[in-house]
Amino acid sequence: MPVKQLLVGSLALNDTVYADGRTRMAAPGGNALYAAAGANLWSSHTGISAVVGFDWPAKYTAALSQSRIDTDGLVYKNAETMRAWTVYEQSGYRRYFSRNREMIPLTPSPYSSAPVNPKDVTAYSEAARQIHLRCSPLPQELPNHLWQTLHSLHLCPMRLETILAWLDFLQDKPDIFVSVDILPYPLNGNLDDPHLRHLLRRTNAFLPSELEAESLLPGYAPETFFREIAARGPEIVIIKQGERGAAVFDRTENRFSQIAPYPARVTDLTGAGDSFCGGFSIGYSLTQNAIRAAQYGAASASFIIEGFGGLHALNISPTQAEQRLANLPQPKG
Repeated sequence: MPVKQLLVGSLALNDTVYADGRTRMAAPGGNALYAAAGANLWSSHTGISAVVGFDWPAKYTAALSQSRIDTDGLVYKNAETMRAWTVYEQSGYRRYFSRNREMIPLTPSPYSSAPVNPKDVTAYSEAARQIHLRCSPLPQELPNHLWQTLHSLHLCPMRLETILAWLDFLQDKPDIFVSVDILPYPLNGNLDDPHLRHLLRRTNAFLPSELEAESLLPGYAPETFFREIAARGPEIVIIKQGERGAAVFDRTENRFSQIAPYPARVTDLTGAGDSFCGGFSIGYSLTQNAIRAAQYGAASASFIIEGFGGLHALNISPTQAEQRLANLPQPKG
């Protein structure tokens, strides 16, 4: 099948500790995997682009290959896969601790084996940067044939320089619809940062979470945030709101809407936002309607959170997906 929608980001091995004491080790994850799994529910023309490390189990790649997801965009490197502890608190708050070898002795904490000093913090930041750069693909690493049929592309969270590299590459490909998930932290609190303006100029849809929206415009009112972002480029702005669903603004129709979530049976919240974005990306390609596309995203997220990792959603049939989409509450607004 030709690839029409490409989901770009990272693969990861997740070691998770849940608030009730359960643990799960080396589960397949990463934002690209969750986004691709969310998109795969709706299309047989989905592709994934991410870096595959030497320690990434081959059975996980085989599971992707055996589904409808095209894996020609995977980039193989002789490097360690991104890996982290994820610790869930009773409140639902999540903490992340890198398990990559170069990061373990540098993780800043006043309660670690050795006291932290400013030099350690600087070394930690640089090590994190290098891990994220090596674990993210670049557009020049993809085979040429993928660009020949591509209609839409979603960029999952990556380092700012990586996202900008993708957007620069796409400048001469205006027909590809581009959506971007969350904004890199260096841009927080400054809507007029030149990097942010450059990013938003080539972005058709911008989909931050509530926390990212708050960091960009502290104390924001949703309508103000939507209009400020849309004025800088994207015709569609969506704030992902977790258990409350998503708020949507379509600049071309000057319309605000509220998308309710599906009442899923929650097993693991990891990857909900990424799968929402994957579902939205495909939904917009299919419908050219921002509100309907956000409903595709809500349905995708509801399937992801009902199991562990992203691969379980590959077993969902198109009929199951369409039924859930049809049973979503009607949008407001």
